[in-house]
Amino acid sequence: MNATIEIQPNAITPEGFAPVRVLRDDGQRLCELDLQYSVLAPFGQGNSCATDFLLLGAVVYALDKLVPRKTAMDCWTRELSVVLPVSDAAVWNAAKQDLDACLSFLTGDLWSIQFASQVATPVPPLRRRHRQRGLVLGAEAVCLFSGGLDSLVGAIDWLESNNGLRLLLVGHHDGQIAGPYSDQRRLVERLIPEYGARIGHIFARVGHTDESVQDRELTLRGRSLLFIAMGIFVASALGSEIPLLIPENGTIALNIPLTPSRRGSCSTRTAHPYYLNLVGRVLARVGLTNSFVNPLESKTKGEVVTQCLNQQLIAQMARLSVSCAKRGHKVHFTHRDAAACGRCMPCIYRRAALHAAGWDDERYGDDICKGEVSIDADGEKSADLRACLAFLRENMDIHEISSMLMASGSLDVRRLPAYAAMVQRTMNEIRTLLRDKAIPEIKSLAGL
Repeated sequence: MNATIEIQPNAITPEGFAPVRVLRDDGQRLCELDLQYSVLAPFGQGNSCATDFLLLGAVVYALDKLVPRKTAMDCWTRELSVVLPVSDAAVWNAAKQDLDACLSFLTGDLWSIQFASQVATPVPPLRRRHRQRGLVLGAEAVCLFSGGLDSLVGAIDWLESNNGLRLLLVGHHDGQIAGPYSDQRRLVERLIPEYGARIGHIFARVGHTDESVQDRELTLRGRSLLFIAMGIFVASALGSEIPLLIPENGTIALNIPLTPSRRGSCSTRTAHPYYLNLVGRVLARVGLTNSFVNPLESKTKGEVVTQCLNQQLIAQMARLSVSCAKRGHKVHFTHRDAAACGRCMPCIYRRAALHAAGWDDERYGDDICKGEVSIDADGEKSADLRACLAFLRENMDIHEISSMLMASGSLDVRRLPAYAAMVQRTMNEIRTLLRDKAIPEIKSLAGL
């Protein structure tokens, strides 16, 4: 797939951003970006490369949705070439090698980003009232806020550890995907009474507006880059020293492939240490110096919950968050009134974590402990649970887990033993859940 990004000159959408079209190699429009810049603009325009990075993130997200993997030779690895207009093509060309590697690792595709000089700016001059509001709504740190449990705990922990300082939450939602925006608003409405003026939020809609494409790709691997781009845009506008928090429990960040078939590109990498290192190299090359860190990288999901620095608050709020990767598949749920499927790996990690805290009372689309997911059935519905049970049954040691971790992405070998030990602790959390609540068949398949 070859695409060219066209910024319409002398035109601004109602959201304060120029119309941006994604064109196929034959010149036909694939889509137009839907970027709610009006929500981001009041916090300052910041570095022009931060605006370029925001545009790049939006383009990657759109293409990742609109180019089905089944069109690839192996029905997975797509070849995606993009010509992107930026404020300084020479600066971005210095980052091209790292950027292509970063995107290819993130989505499991072959990316090539070509840079061209902009003939039109995507944003208008910053208005005075926006500049003033940006100063009023300053913060000492920015935190990505998805509506899930990890980002909620990441925000709470920072606020508890930095008394008197202000935190700005940045959330992304897609106008074509229901759920995350409501999750984010619901959580913030509960956080504000606890922390008052110390907490602010920006929840921006970014996606695409073309409805002609019916066959969308739902793996959404590229969302991570967009999310980070939004956070860096806001952080850089507030100051080059403002850090960005990317809270993700260590097990999900590493996303160990539970079976050999899940190794390589089939394992998601939204906060993988190697991926984040590549993002950091790209940003450094284009002059964006805001630091970013995953404060939960060394913790299991259970440790994220049980070590949260405000236990009273997280006990009240945990159930308001959603961690499900397949929440939009309710037609396949046994209990269609549930907010989460209960059978994807994020749901399994979450349930084991809440069980460790004594809060496992949520209703799921399918209860894995009660046998509502048929292990013998083929297809997507049982795939995660089968893989999880197989991994538990293997009962791997530190060396074996370390080898699997290296197979799914380059890691600092000095940290491998700690990473592998964390994976073991995570699996023990799941074992405890199954021992306490699962039917005999599930226990047997897990080797319990």
